[in-house]
Amino acid sequence: MNFDITKLMEQAKILQAELESKQKEAENNIATGEAGAGMVSVKINGANKILSVSIADELINSNDKKMLEDLIVAAVNNAIQNIMKENQKGIEENIASMLPNIPGLGKIL
Repeated sequence: MNFDITKLMEQAKILQAELESKQKEAENNIATGEAGAGMVSVKINGANKILSVSIADELINSNDKKMLEDLIVAAVNNAIQNIMKENQKGIEENIASMLPNIPGLGKIL
């Protein structure tokens, strides 16, 4: 068996560039988290930056500040959880597409 370190290094560089590209793509993913039956919603991107917060008018007019704070926290946490799931799904798909077709490998990933 002939082992070519130069070819291996070239493949590693290509793989690294592809992974960086996929990471940038993941940053463009957007997920929404909700709390209080949708009364508070938060949009977040794959870079974990909050894009928007929406609060129902009836919550703004209520005097229950603590409930509103709790709903915002719950919606943010839900959005983070959703974007993490989305990004993980993308990572798994990308890894599977980059690796050779090895029987049983999908069960490991």
